[in-house]
Amino acid sequence: MSIEIRNLNKAFGNTVVCDNINLDIPSGELVALLGPSGSGKTSLLRIIAGLERPDSGTVSFHGADATYDDVRDRNVGFVFQHYALFGHMSIFENVAFGLRVRPKATRPSESKIREKVMELLKLVQLDWLADRYPHQLSGGQRQRIALARALAVEPKVLLLDEPFGALDAKVRKELRRWLRRLHDEMHVTSVFVTHDQDEAMEVADRVVVMNLGKIEQDGTPDEVYDRPATPFVLQFLGDVNLFHGRFGHSPGGNVDPNDVSYVRPHELEIVATPSEGTLAVTLSQALTVGPQTRIEFKRQDDGSYVDVEMARADYTALRDTLGLVTGSQVYLKPRRVTRFLAGGQGPQTEEFDPAAMI
Repeated sequence: MSIEIRNLNKAFGNTVVCDNINLDIPSGELVALLGPSGSGKTSLLRIIAGLERPDSGTVSFHGADATYDDVRDRNVGFVFQHYALFGHMSIFENVAFGLRVRPKATRPSESKIREKVMELLKLVQLDWLADRYPHQLSGGQRQRIALARALAVEPKVLLLDEPFGALDAKVRKELRRWLRRLHDEMHVTSVFVTHDQDEAMEVADRVVVMNLGKIEQDGTPDEVYDRPATPFVLQFLGDVNLFHGRFGHSPGGNVDPNDVSYVRPHELEIVATPSEGTLAVTLSQALTVGPQTRIEFKRQDDGSYVDVEMARADYTALRDTLGLVTGSQVYLKPRRVTRFLAGGQGPQTEEFDPAAMI
């Protein structure tokens, strides 16, 4: 089922949480609403669900206006951060709940309920836990049961609000891969809210980046990362170094000091000799975590710091070749620069031939 949102506005007092939002979600797509706290992503999800009413604008499901439909009439499934399982019910009965409370005319038979519940428990790979209770399960298992319960009523739309936010990093990573595989099997139109950039980029077909009640950018994970529409999107989707003026290769013409250039830490090359577009720096420290090394340099022109990131093996080889120690002077040259020019122009992206930097 497709979702169409038009000119949607919502405020709580003086706080605007949805500011003239327009968004189309095609049938079968998995879309992430990504943004910091207060960006409006959860309010937008709740309006889609029917748990909140907009001040103006419309929400349509497959072309039919559902803006003021009751939540029970929208045929949506919910998965929340804190599972919301019934502690006094077995896992089987938790998943069966939505089927058992249907009106008698549409309620499946007991045999059909059992068949459906066991099918879903197998789908989430937890059929062997059917007779247990929520307190006997791990957090990751409880969240998979919450998803099975949401799917039991065969929703046309699945809504997930920070579904893995209460779990530790390892379990979160496992579950987001599992959710991606599950979606590829079922193709239910799904919208999930997250503030975790990695989660959105890994799981979603499309990422909708929100800030202060507005959509900053809407695109595939590669599009929003490689071609950010605004400085906010660029900075929110990972670490970045900020430079005023035209750092790196200049396309020619006058350089406006109000131009802003951004370079991600892995897009900087460490070189021994200066050339056009390089920046003189001094090695401050290098920190290795697992296979990656993060190197902090101090700029010689203004004393600010620049981060460079590379594979540990690459840094070890470079350190030995250049004799890098704390206090060593080297030069940084970008492989890629994203610029936002003075006067609101931009973004402009420049990529450079690594061979030209030797």
